[in-house]
Amino acid sequence: MEHKNPDVSVIIVNYNNRAYLCKTLESLFRDSWIADYEIFVVDNASEDDSVQTVERSFPAVKVIVLPENIGFSGANNRGAAQASGRYLLFLNNDTQVPEGTIGKLIEVKKNHPEYGIVAPLILYPDESLQLSWGSDLHLHTEAFLKFFAEKWHRWRYGRMRGRMNRDVDWVSGACFVMERDLYRKIGGFDENFFLYVEDADLGRRVRRLGHKIHVTSEARVIHYRGQSVAKMKGRALLEAKRSQLYYYCKHNSRREFAVLRRYLLFRFGLNRWRTRRRGKTETREICTRVMDMIREFRCEDPA
Repeated sequence: MEHKNPDVSVIIVNYNNRAYLCKTLESLFRDSWIADYEIFVVDNASEDDSVQTVERSFPAVKVIVLPENIGFSGANNRGAAQASGRYLLFLNNDTQVPEGTIGKLIEVKKNHPEYGIVAPLILYPDESLQLSWGSDLHLHTEAFLKFFAEKWHRWRYGRMRGRMNRDVDWVSGACFVMERDLYRKIGGFDENFFLYVEDADLGRRVRRLGHKIHVTSEARVIHYRGQSVAKMKGRALLEAKRSQLYYYCKHNSRREFAVLRRYLLFRFGLNRWRTRRRGKTETREICTRVMDMIREFRCEDPA
C-alpha cells in the first residue's frame, strides 16, 4: 500500500508494546478508509521485537526506528516530519479504532474549519467513559481533574446517553486529528515534555492562534490505558512530574510554580516516609529520585 497523496497520516509512537500495537494496527486495517491514509509507527528504541513484528506482519506500515528513547513528543515530531497527509492523526499504541472512526473525525474537521483539533470520545475496554480532555492546567483545575472530573463526566455521559460534543482547552494525545499545516505552524509538540502534559501544552498553543479544540461523540476509540508506561514505571513518574513543573514554568505565574513545587516536595516526602515504614525499598528510591529532580529543577523564564 503506497499513497502518493494520502488524505490522512496516522502516527503511532511505540515503546516495548508489541502485543497491543499489533491489535491497534489490526483495527486500522479493518477500516475501509485504509486506501486514503498512510501509517507510521515510530519506535522509541524498543527492546522487544516490536519492529520486526510490524515489518513482517504489516508491510504497508512505514516504520521509523529511533536509536534511543526520545520521548512521546520527540517521536511524534519525527513521524510528523515524514508525513505527507493533509491531516495528522496521532494515536496511542494501545487503542482499538472502530471502523469508520477516522472518517468521522475527518468529516467533523472538514465541516468545522474553526476546529484546530478534533478528538473522539475515549472509552475504557468496558465502554465506560475515559476522561480525555480538560481545562488549562492550574492548581485548582488539576485538583478537580484528579479527584472529581472523571466521575462527574461519566455520570453526565450516562445521563446524556453518550452525547458529549463539547469545546475544551485540550484533549488527550491518545487520539486526535489536526491539519499538518497547523501542526507545523505551531512547531509541533514541545520536546521538553518527554512524557505527559505535552497534549495540554499543544492545546494551549493551538488556541492562542484562535482555533477551537473539539471532542465529538460521533467518533469513539477504545483505550487500554498505560500499557507502554507500565514498562517504565519509575521513569514515567519522574518524567510526569518534570513535565508538570515545566508546564507551570512555561505557562503559569511564578507564584503557582512555587506553590506546585512545595506541594510536590511535601507529597513525595510524605510518600517516602510511609514507604520507609512499610519496607518498600523500590518505591522509596523512586520517591527520592523524584524529590531530587524537583529540587534541581530550574525555571529560567516562567510566564
